[in-house]
Amino acid sequence: QFVPLTELLLRRAQLARAWFESLMKSLVKSTPTSSSQQIQWTDAAPARVDVAIVGGGFSGLVALVHLCRALPSGTFAVMECHPLHFPGTAYGSCDSEHLLNVPAGRMGPITEDPASFHRWLETQTPGKFRADAFVPRALFGAYLTEFVADEVARSGAHVSFVRAAVIDMYDVQSHVNLTLDCAGDSADGPSRQQSMIARSVVIAPGLPASPAPWADHVHDVPAGALVPNPWKAGALLGIPPDAAVMLLGSGLTAVDIAEGLRRLGHRGIIRMVSRNGRLPLPHADHGEPPMLATREQFAGSPAKVLSALRSAARQRIAAGLGWQGAIDAIRPHIPAIWKSWSTAERRHFIRRARALWEIHRHRVPCQVLADINAQCVAGTLLIARGELLAVQPANSETVTATIRTADGATHVHTVARVINCTGPSMNLRDTHHPLLASVQRNGLACTDDLGLGIRSDDECRLVGANGVANPRIVIAGALRRGDLWEATAVPDLRVNAARAAATLVALLADQHSKANN
Repeated sequence: QFVPLTELLLRRAQLARAWFESLMKSLVKSTPTSSSQQIQWTDAAPARVDVAIVGGGFSGLVALVHLCRALPSGTFAVMECHPLHFPGTAYGSCDSEHLLNVPAGRMGPITEDPASFHRWLETQTPGKFRADAFVPRALFGAYLTEFVADEVARSGAHVSFVRAAVIDMYDVQSHVNLTLDCAGDSADGPSRQQSMIARSVVIAPGLPASPAPWADHVHDVPAGALVPNPWKAGALLGIPPDAAVMLLGSGLTAVDIAEGLRRLGHRGIIRMVSRNGRLPLPHADHGEPPMLATREQFAGSPAKVLSALRSAARQRIAAGLGWQGAIDAIRPHIPAIWKSWSTAERRHFIRRARALWEIHRHRVPCQVLADINAQCVAGTLLIARGELLAVQPANSETVTATIRTADGATHVHTVARVINCTGPSMNLRDTHHPLLASVQRNGLACTDDLGLGIRSDDECRLVGANGVANPRIVIAGALRRGDLWEATAVPDLRVNAARAAATLVALLADQHSKANN
């Protein structure tokens, strides 16, 4: 009996996915993720600390580790409005099969010891994961939790992990006053505000999410049909398994959500819609030698830098290697390159080259992309270049989403859910994040010229609206995107967290020295 090619491809994709998910589940389940030391969150905030850390994700926690190591007699508080099982959205909101996009051997939180995570894996399940493997994110979340808790306990420092949102702060010369909302942004209970005095502050909440693309295009749509945050617990539950779903975006988040839906048993068509209509590209094959490059090889305007990068990629391909090595080689030089460009050059890069840069830079494991491509061939996953025009109710279970594609045509699709997968916001000037909006209003902070991030100097010190760096407040993490551009992956974040902590250690040591003289 004749079987259509698309059906054969779909069956192959389903078998491959089932085998891979079974393997990942067995590996995750057989890897111990409990520790004698765990992070214990509390609703009680101390009145006064040496350092207040805003954000309990990777950057905030790694900054804490450095502070505990340098100042074991210090008092610290980490504020996170909604602590997850593992730290941060990346490791706390994923399912057991979502994979890291950095090999395990490079995921260590300390720059001088990048292989520490892989060593931990070897102690838990010897031989199951290679150093160049892309392992489940949940395992890294378990490791990071254990690593931070053990470091805090070993140091002897007094650390409070506080379940609260920091909604305001202001500098009073000798210290910083913070206002905490101990109900966070939850509607489950009444707001309870509390004050905290800190000698210094680390701001590391990560980048706020982009506003939902349907904000101005919704007409009487049931709230359940729209998913503004796909990482919120339960966001993907309750969708009829054969219903069509629309994902707004086609980058890493969209890929993760599409794969997550399939793991939940979703059989219906998944339609991705984005302005560029492109998927992320794959990582290189295991074992390829790295490419070494100097800053001088990538000098000049965005056009010259990208031309040099394309030339390096062609040389790699001609040598029988993956082009990915060229992207990896330029990464250590990106902050210097970004700083050398004028505001106009940066704007030109974002407008003309950002989409291509991101699919080459923010890549996915080969097995994940193979599954996505198989779904595309089978017709169960469709990708369109376009934008959302309107969302309207269709019936009690579905909505109609109107899309304008790149050719100017208008298409109406009936779907059970419209899910926002557009990633972090590219404009912090108009952010609704309580703290980031507040510090901009009062002049304590300002964005870079393009609004990409919160301004800081080379020592991570917060730069105010007056252009002066604040010695008591530092920025760590992706909020430094406007100054560095590359500020999202662990190899970049751990460097910035260490630098931010070192700046405050020097400040507090200097204050201590002056107090004793």
